[in-house]
Parts: sequence; structure tokens; C-alpha cells
Amino acid sequence: MDDVYNIDRVAPACAPENFADDTGEAHFVPAPCQVACPVGTDAPSYIAHIWDGEIEKAFEAITATNPFSSICGRVCDAPCEPACRRADSDGAIGIRNLKRYVMEKLGKDHSLPPVSVSRPETVAVVGSGPAGLTAAQDLAVAGFEVHVYEMTDRLGGMMVWGIPAFRLPPGTIEEDLNRMLTRCPGIKIHLGTPLTSQGEGGISLDELKGKHHAVLLTIGAWWGKSMEIPGADDPRVVDGVEFLRRINGGDRPQLPDTVLVIGGGDVAMDACRAAKRLNGGKTVKVLYRRGAQEISARNEELEDALREGIEIVYNRQPVAVSGDDNGLSLRCVETNLGEPDEGGRRRP
Repeated sequence: MDDVYNIDRVAPACAPENFADDTGEAHFVPAPCQVACPVGTDAPSYIAHIWDGEIEKAFEAITATNPFSSICGRVCDAPCEPACRRADSDGAIGIRNLKRYVMEKLGKDHSLPPVSVSRPETVAVVGSGPAGLTAAQDLAVAGFEVHVYEMTDRLGGMMVWGIPAFRLPPGTIEEDLNRMLTRCPGIKIHLGTPLTSQGEGGISLDELKGKHHAVLLTIGAWWGKSMEIPGADDPRVVDGVEFLRRINGGDRPQLPDTVLVIGGGDVAMDACRAAKRLNGGKTVKVLYRRGAQEISARNEELEDALREGIEIVYNRQPVAVSGDDNGLSLRCVETNLGEPDEGGRRRP
């Protein structure tokens, strides 16, 4: 966590015309909202531009470090807001909503002027999730021709496959992708091209090294986690990442009357709310091994789940799955919280 919030991570914006540049001074500290942002988005600058009515300049500040600003204007965790200096006085500024305002005000067709390829080297990026495409944009802006290799038939990674449609309106992802590719014509896309061993289809790492001057691997968190308990290999036990991926791929699985979702993070909230929609209003429960104060899901997501009739059962740890033709049974034990682990969270 210390690395994430280290002030050395961010590059302060240039000082406005006719103002002194204090960023090199020993006492200078970037705004805490910018430091809290994982990509160092210059929130103070774009908020100031909005205040001055300079929406296009606000757009430029927003998209300088994040090509997926329309998406983040809706689903970002917004760590900038609790870090806002006003949080302890009259309340944090709605930074995420201001970002969304700018993106919607200018519309999906607005983009910055195209940047041309100005260097002879080419770079391969494997994976087209947010990390890979952000790197591709940065490289393209620096003058490189960038080739993005994606194993599926769509760009976007978990933005496409992991975010349910009820959280992100259709077309939002494409809006950001089209804007980025319009600005960076030097980005070349290769869909349906997985990274494989030599001779197994797709393209190998050795082939990429032979074709390009540099290779960046951004293969992401495509696969979910198993509970690693007896019976968890039953095909009716599905990890949340795969479940969301199937739904976003167009599958509409027939669910049983009762669905149990194990875990308390944002993936669990997305999975339980998606199951509730597929399940026709029948029983969906979330089992979490810690208590209500320790659950890691955002308050917004948790409140939405409760509002939709999903039950949250705390202090339950699954230990075994058993099943027959009539369905599955999950055996759990009740937990109490012990000493904090290495991350500071109390261990069940």
C-alpha cells in the first residue's frame, strides 16, 4: 500500500502560464487526490478547468494518463475521493462524477489530434486489458508503432468480460476504445492471437521477439480462483470471474433456485447481482468469512446488493462441497476474527 500512495509515483502538471513552478522545491507535495489515483490522474487540473468552463482542457488532463475515462467515470473505485482534503470538512468533491460530466459533455466523437509514428522501432503488447492498452497509448504518443495481441475476439480485457451491463451501459467501452484508436493510428490490433508455445497456434514469445524491438506482457487476471476445498472441482461450482465472463459473452445459464456466492469483494458483488437477475428473483446469498466491518466490497456495491434482496451471511468459511443429482450442499464453519495478517486485516 505504501508504494501505491507514494508521492513519487505521480508527475505534477506543468505550472500555468504566468505562475511560478514550485514542483522542484523540497516542500512541494502533490494533491492527495492525485497521489491516491493508481494512474496519477491530475484531478486538481481538470477540476480547475471545469470551474473555468474549459471543458476541452479538462478532457485533455483527464485522458493524459487514462484512456478509459468514460468507463472510470462510472465504475472507478474513486480512491481520490476519500483522499480529498475536503473530506474532513464539508465532504469530498465528487471527482468521479466530474470526470463523467466532462466525458458526456464532449460526447463520444471528441478526441485529441492524432499522433503519428515517428520512430523506427515497434513494440508488441500482449493483452488488451486496461494495462496493455494504456501502455499502448503511451507508447504510441511517444512515437512508436505498437502491435497489440489479444487472445479473444474483443479488445478491453476484464473491462469487457468482467463488468456487468447493469453497471456499465452498452457502448461505453467502445467509446473509449474508438477515441484511443482514432488518436493513435499507430496502434495495430491482432485479435484472436493468444500467446502460445512454438507451433501451438497463436504467436510465441520468440516470434514476438523476432518481429518487434520490445515486448510487453500484460496478460492480466483472466482466470478466477478455486476455493481449494473438497468437492470444489464439481462442474456446478464456478468461479466468479468465469461466471461474469460467460454472461458478458452472451451466455444465460439456467441457475438453481438458490445460488451461493463465496467472497466479499467487488467480483462477488457483481456475481451475486448478476445471478439475481438471471435467477428470476429467487434466493441469492453471499457468504463471507469475516465480519461486516471487514468486507472489502465498496459500500456502494454492497448497498446495491442489499437493496436488490441479496442476503449477506458473515463469519462463514466453506470447508467442503458435496452434491448429487438434486443439487449441491456447502458445509461451512462459523469463524471468529483473530490477529491481523501481514496486510493488516484480522485473520479468520
